[in-house]
Amino acid sequence: MKHLDIFHNSFDTVYRDPFGAAPKGSHVKLSIDVHHRQHVSKVSLHYIYDQTNEEHVTEMDVYSEEHQFSGFEVTITMPEEPQLVWYYFEIETEDHSLYYGRKSAEESGEGMVYGENPPSWQITVYDPSYQTPDWWKNATMYQIFPDRFHASGDIEMARAPKTSLVHAHWDNAPYYIRNERREVVRWDFFGGNLRGIINKLDYIESLGVTVLYLNPIFEAESNHRYDTGDYHKIDPLLGTKEDFEDLIREGKARGIEIMLDGVFSHTGSNSIYFNQRGEYDSVGAYQSKESPYYSWYTFHQYPDEYDAWWGVGTLPTLNKEDESYQHFLVHDKDSVIRTWQRSGMNHWRLDVADELTDDLIRMIYQELKTHQPDSVLLGEVWEDASNKTAYGKRRDYFLGGVLDSVMNYPLRALMLDFIRGEMDAIALHTRLVTLREHYPKEYFYAVMNMLSSHDVERIKTLLEEALPVPSDGEKDALIVKQLKALSLWLYTFPGVPSLYYGDEAGLTGGEDPDNRKPYPWGREDQDLLNWYKMMGSVRGEHQALRTGDWISNAPDPDVYTFVRSIENGVDEFGTEASDEEMMFVFNRNINEAKSINVPAKKGRWQDIIHKSVYKTKGNTLSLTLSSSECMLLRRLH
Repeated sequence: MKHLDIFHNSFDTVYRDPFGAAPKGSHVKLSIDVHHRQHVSKVSLHYIYDQTNEEHVTEMDVYSEEHQFSGFEVTITMPEEPQLVWYYFEIETEDHSLYYGRKSAEESGEGMVYGENPPSWQITVYDPSYQTPDWWKNATMYQIFPDRFHASGDIEMARAPKTSLVHAHWDNAPYYIRNERREVVRWDFFGGNLRGIINKLDYIESLGVTVLYLNPIFEAESNHRYDTGDYHKIDPLLGTKEDFEDLIREGKARGIEIMLDGVFSHTGSNSIYFNQRGEYDSVGAYQSKESPYYSWYTFHQYPDEYDAWWGVGTLPTLNKEDESYQHFLVHDKDSVIRTWQRSGMNHWRLDVADELTDDLIRMIYQELKTHQPDSVLLGEVWEDASNKTAYGKRRDYFLGGVLDSVMNYPLRALMLDFIRGEMDAIALHTRLVTLREHYPKEYFYAVMNMLSSHDVERIKTLLEEALPVPSDGEKDALIVKQLKALSLWLYTFPGVPSLYYGDEAGLTGGEDPDNRKPYPWGREDQDLLNWYKMMGSVRGEHQALRTGDWISNAPDPDVYTFVRSIENGVDEFGTEASDEEMMFVFNRNINEAKSINVPAKKGRWQDIIHKSVYKTKGNTLSLTLSSSECMLLRRLH
């Protein structure tokens, strides 16, 4: 602060108290220091309500005079309506005004001086009556692309779509057969099914998994099944409704919940609702304007010109504001949500959540919670979910009553930028604490954290592409070290770690469809597999790694570390738990060892991976990490 004439740091409770998101109607104290050489006549806080764009200007009071600085402060009351509040400072001198705001839209913390209205800090004002389920904050997830995980029995060709191609060998590479317009004309299948998943539940349980997320399983023409044909039927290639109910029952017996992918923004053109090719025994919207489904879609030149997801003609977009569609999906006795609730299905991941309206998401959320308060609704969101804007509207995802969780793609991007040398640890620390500042605690501890998914390249392939050294044994060993470091980071960071099937076995994969290869049964990387089993076990054993406090630190540009802790017998959510303190440390430098000093409570700390023990001097722990080395330290009592 001393080197700046004007200073505010949103991460420091001296300047913003309390830290982070604020409950509706609560009070937030904001402070700023200004050097006497500025000859200040007045300091004002400007704060804007996001929903109405209503701006308030409040003069700040002097609360301290020391070291040639004046401290100014003001306490403001958050609105009763959950929304974002933006703020910045105006410093009026004898002859001009200066403005102080944050450095960029993606970084909070310290700010900088501007000559005009600056970027504002964000306060997320939320409804504290909404809480994410405790079991979910403690969960570990496994994601499966159903056709590619495990097959029980042979494919019955009579059940396969007419456009299908069935692989004779499980270890074949997946591919698309396209026409000259790049449209997929034949879909390839490997035969993975629900019975195959049931047969591997013991294996999934051995990974420490407590929730199993399945990509779409409803009847469809494609192998990915995001082109739903009938929301009320399990795809016959995957099995039956009874098979699915068995999976739910068998999973629950092992402490594993099931989550389904809900594709509610569009259907398939070859569906009971649109029925473009007339293959269903229904009157589809494409066939007649008298169809009960006609109002679900938006036609421009009937019947061949209609709104479609990203312009893909086989995925006609649904009108989410159509009441008959809303009743079909949520409210009717035999609605999609209620039908599968009767089968024991309570948890959903919403595909392309930003293409659904918040009102429709709320309807789904309320129906799920009414039936089962511990149900979870997760959304596919690629950006900071607290300030996401889509189709010209700010989304309410984390204000309460809309979603329980989102896919944490921002964390994945930051992890990759750091390990690839595109961002140092100081910038990483700032960006991660910004995310923590923006997200209410209930949601920060509930986001789905992942390194790979069906929509992005697999992590092993990304690391192989990023390393500048030739492909040889040395590179392979380095990739394994990086994989272990990133996965350990994932499993010890706040939120729900999600393991994409096959990553634990060393599976590679570039862009779709290469990232959807079959699981390599019998060809697993056993060292990596054992590593993931160890991490699942460690996460399950240590409450601090799930719901403990989180403190981030960057002791060196190449070294990132954070501490997870429980003190005074309760975790961050007031649940009784044993006191413990654990520290993740990672040196991303691929060539050099790093010696660092990190703040730590007095005593001995043990690396639970290598069993080495380190002792603090005063309140400092001195560590030396080899290139690409990671540690997970536990303080010994």
